[in-house]
Amino acid sequence: MKYLGFLILALMITGCSGSRQAADSNEALNQWITEGSYEIESQWASPMATQAFMAVANTNILGPGNTGNRISLIGNPNHLRIYNDSIDVDLPFFGERFMGAGYNQNNAGIQFKAPVKNYEVTTKNGFYQIKFVASDKTESYNVILNLFPNETASIAVNSSQRAAIRYQGTIIAFDPDAKEEE
Repeated sequence: MKYLGFLILALMITGCSGSRQAADSNEALNQWITEGSYEIESQWASPMATQAFMAVANTNILGPGNTGNRISLIGNPNHLRIYNDSIDVDLPFFGERFMGAGYNQNNAGIQFKAPVKNYEVTTKNGFYQIKFVASDKTESYNVILNLFPNETASIAVNSSQRAAIRYQGTIIAFDPDAKEEE
């Protein structure tokens, strides 16, 4: 009986330790990062919970299943694409805008195409962390990407004119040549 208990304990311990992966254990992810060509499609947005945003969110305007801290983007086309030292972003934005956006603005989300500056890749605790700066005509963005071996990602966007927001999604391959043909 002691032997059976020891065997079960040993199996539980080894089963738990196998779930941790190194950042470079996914060959496809390594290739995408090395080539600098990948896309992240977000399934969730997590806006900064400011007092004004929470007052609006508490009116149930966000729809069923959504809260002020977590908003489903499933079925809402969005992307963050890195390719050829450039970035193409089309992400919905939920939260406060601090400075003038102009009147009659049709694009309330985070939308821009720009060259990437200060692109820095580091490996931390089993995942890749990528930091860079990008800007469009009126805003600058500090972006932090956390890319995990299971091909999931988190995006943190700090803007010069908006409240901070985070996104969670999946990483996929991106072919810039195929994009140009569309």
